[in-house]
Amino acid sequence: MMHDVRTHQLGNGLRVLTIHRPYLHRAVAAVYVHVGSRHERPRHNGLSHFLEHMLFRGSAALPSAALVNDAVESLGASMNAATHSDFTMFELSAPPDALAPAAAILGGLLTAPVFADRKVEVGIVREELLEDVDDRGRDISPDNHARRLVFGEHPLGAPIAGTAHNVTRFTDDDLREHHARHYAAGNMVACAAGPLTHDELLDAVKGSLHEIPEGPLRAAKPFTRRHRRGRRSLVPHSASQTALRIAYPCEGLDDPGGAATELLLRVIDDGMSTRLYRRVCEERGLAYDVSADIERFAEVGVIDVAASVARASVGAVVEEVLEIFRELAGAGPTRAELEKAQRRFGFDLDALDDDAQHLCDFYGPAELFGQRRSPDDRRAELLSLSTDDLRSAAARVLDPARANVVLVGPKATKHEDEIKSLLKSFRARWRDVEP
Repeated sequence: MMHDVRTHQLGNGLRVLTIHRPYLHRAVAAVYVHVGSRHERPRHNGLSHFLEHMLFRGSAALPSAALVNDAVESLGASMNAATHSDFTMFELSAPPDALAPAAAILGGLLTAPVFADRKVEVGIVREELLEDVDDRGRDISPDNHARRLVFGEHPLGAPIAGTAHNVTRFTDDDLREHHARHYAAGNMVACAAGPLTHDELLDAVKGSLHEIPEGPLRAAKPFTRRHRRGRRSLVPHSASQTALRIAYPCEGLDDPGGAATELLLRVIDDGMSTRLYRRVCEERGLAYDVSADIERFAEVGVIDVAASVARASVGAVVEEVLEIFRELAGAGPTRAELEKAQRRFGFDLDALDDDAQHLCDFYGPAELFGQRRSPDDRRAELLSLSTDDLRSAAARVLDPARANVVLVGPKATKHEDEIKSLLKSFRARWRDVEP
């Protein structure tokens, strides 16, 4: 499927993608900024996320959050943002005839923020951060612990939202310096999609975005220790269940081998009929739900298996997951599993056409990271993969020696010997797996 995508460059160097889809009833404008928690020093961890929050506190034209919200919603529009490890996204959805004034509001927030009511926003973000700590202030987020195990002291191992201590210390100068450094045209990509023509889409967004100052793409510190041995983090926490994570480093976006790993994750977990859910939940009743996800950055990625289970089931779940991975590394998926994963991936690519936001999120970050390909290119890449390609990916990535295990729950440290024994047993059995 070929989309009608055009690339434009404004005078300041900002790249703008426009996607004309005449049958849609909403239009979307999105801006992707090449800044996230991986671009931060330890004392500034959380600053990108806090800046994202503070930008919605108002602009020179609309100097309060209340004025911004009223103006956006009066147009029938909605606006959202999210900070990731490696980029920040701002997105608005609007009726087609309201895209231009809505985009002007977003542009004003990005180019002329007032950073009003910082102390109020500190309170909001502190409440968000409290979700990840217990009543003694200890980090009980299994995801935070998993990222620290995989990435160590590298910024990719730091929590995206930072810490309450850091957020409380951030100043207006910190915000302005971070904004000036990263919110520059060469470090950003904009995308607009909807039923408007290319010229109309471009005109809707360029009026405000041309005021973004020129500036280069800001590189992040690369991660280079992908092959280190796995570690464990067992965190006692009073709860009715234990939160489990099993995490592995894997290939990044720049590594062509990552396509096989990405499709392998579809074989493992892409619905209730795939191996992970069927074996852990449907057949053995060990958990209400279990999932396996992959996130890929430029030079490295991470695979996370997640479940919440009764304390008595922790060892059985870890053993079942490791056995599934051993089987895939030894014999690979069946032909039927491969073809189903390819079809379902293809369905998702087809569904891009139904949603302007999904189109922007497919093309915008890819342009930002120099990875832009069409859905047809992605489909061809996935269809070219064989069962042995996926077997090789499993053998390469899912080696139990590289498994990072997190337990957050009642008497978590009591599982130390059990987890060590399971990993040792599967490492011994892995010697028979061909690379």
